Amino acid sequence: MLSVVVHKNIAEYQPKVVGKLTMRTLISLVGALGSSVLTALYIYFVLGWNVGDCMIFIYAVSLPFWLCGFFRPKGMPFEQFLPLWIKAKLSTDRIFYTPSLYLSGLVRTPEHTSRKKGKIYDKQYRKERGLKGIEAYAPRAHRVII
Repeated sequence: MLSVVVHKNIAEYQPKVVGKLTMRTLISLVGALGSSVLTALYIYFVLGWNVGDCMIFIYAVSLPFWLCGFFRPKGMPFEQFLPLWIKAKLSTDRIFYTPSLYLSGLVRTPEHTSRKKGKIYDKQYRKERGLKGIEAYAPRAHRVII
């Protein structure tokens, strides 16, 4: 049988525009340099401060552009990651786990149980929990563990 070794995943290929820069990284590079220069010009001409004293502020202004171009969180480009991250942080579409004993009706849900100190589960639940394998399945006894 003939086989050919593929050294790189061709799905990860990104076309290069200038040198080793893709369009995405080139746009972020231009944005970072542009914002740095504009910030430095504003600091020097409008505020009258020395640009050398405000370099940390200039770096902070250009940092989001550098991150968008070169940082790949979870292996995704930043423009794909950001909407998913915002949706996960701002929405409450969580699915909560419900134990099968509550679903099968063996144990009442916590809002219906009484609050006794020291006893979380009743005797029936402790008995059902001790059954192994097929013994836990008894439809006539109303014991169906899903």
